[in-house]
Amino acid sequence: MKCVACNSQALEEVWTNLLRCKNCGTLQRPNLMEYYENIKGIYSENYFFERYKKRYGRDLSNDLDDLRKVAVRRIEIIENLYLRESTCYKCKNLTCSGCHVADFIKSQVKKKLLDVGCGSGIFLDTAKSRGFKVRGVDFNKYVLHLLPDSVRNDVVISNFFEYTTNEMFDVVTMFFVIEHLPNVEEVLKKVWGMLKRGGILAISTPNGRGFTASLRPKKYYSIIPEDHLYEFSLDGMIKLLERNGYKVRRVVNTGFHPERVTDSKLFVPFIGFYQHLIGLGDTFEVYAAKSL
Repeated sequence: MKCVACNSQALEEVWTNLLRCKNCGTLQRPNLMEYYENIKGIYSENYFFERYKKRYGRDLSNDLDDLRKVAVRRIEIIENLYLRESTCYKCKNLTCSGCHVADFIKSQVKKKLLDVGCGSGIFLDTAKSRGFKVRGVDFNKYVLHLLPDSVRNDVVISNFFEYTTNEMFDVVTMFFVIEHLPNVEEVLKKVWGMLKRGGILAISTPNGRGFTASLRPKKYYSIIPEDHLYEFSLDGMIKLLERNGYKVRRVVNTGFHPERVTDSKLFVPFIGFYQHLIGLGDTFEVYAAKSL
């Protein structure tokens, strides 16, 4: 068996049904497809709410404002990266007046964005409000009653592997999705076929070699949701993307939860300060481009 991220065969068992790659630090389940078949029945009507509350200790409805702020931040990163990637691929000169004219013309045309695993639709709604032509896909039919009215007709209920479209997209996003999907290489190849040249793929996912996993590994392993087939290290994710042709353009470390590494409330502020100082969280975002 190989590491799904870096292809190393140096895997060690660190917890029940959990292997760690000694090379890149990525965590993954043994016998992936068999494991997936055994746990996929957990995606029930209340899955979205129950998992969110179990993971963060509060209801989704209490976090809507914060989730919108995160959505705006992500969209701004995507907008800036897309403009840079779509600069004239012939001259590659960022100061070229012809490029900037082309960029201005392109900016007047709505960019197409596909959000895989769109869930509550907050990101879709935010992207649409900023001028994107959006499409969402989610396999869970129960998300339909969560969606804002503005994007209700833009969402398709489908397994991503079964989702077909003739559309080409400028942006594909997968926020906390890839760790749930078997056959990640097939996922990335399918996304590649959907992206226009210079298009952006945005991924967020738990960091299997993040702050908590590094300081309190046993505790971290014990709270990994059973439906996470893998938890990539940042190094592993970059290797996986580059092996499949993507160029990583930006990384953002996220998920700062100092309370996970101490049982004393007294130390939480100090650990939180240190965590932000070194810039290592329990999750990360990677923004990669389909090269021109």
